[in-house]
Amino acid sequence: MKFLRGFFIFLGVLALTGALAIGISFLLKPSEVPTSEGIGAISPEMVAQAQEVAQEVGKRMAWVMVLVSAMLQIFAWIAALAKMKILKKSDFGAAKKLELLEAIDIYFDLPLYFGLLGSVGSFIVITFFPDAGLMFAYASTAMGIIVSVILRLGYNTPFKQELLTSPALAE
Repeated sequence: MKFLRGFFIFLGVLALTGALAIGISFLLKPSEVPTSEGIGAISPEMVAQAQEVAQEVGKRMAWVMVLVSAMLQIFAWIAALAKMKILKKSDFGAAKKLELLEAIDIYFDLPLYFGLLGSVGSFIVITFFPDAGLMFAYASTAMGIIVSVILRLGYNTPFKQELLTSPALAE
């Protein structure tokens, strides 16, 4: 459990560092200096430039949301497999392992929650940058559903079937 806590902290620091780096890169991007004739007024060129920058920032932020969602999906996969490995190596009987498998069931649902989180984040980005596109929000949810199905069908269900059909449980 300490490993997972450390991994969560590491992931949080990594995400925060990435967000700061992207934010700083946006702040340090030079823009055109207005001419002396345009001081005090906003020219159509400046408005067009601001719109282009806003579109670019929106697209980058949407990609960041998808990448963060993908990283969270990988983390959820690793966390579920780590819990499953601990359970498989335990010395408990089949009945106790079935109970413990039900207790760690939340780890197989984590990808769904992380996908929803990515979708909400993408919709927030779309609120500020309408041209960012809805594809990123839907991609995050789709990733969560796919990873959750893979975890359940590939790891959870076969292990549960193995435990249910074990001779130790029949006794």
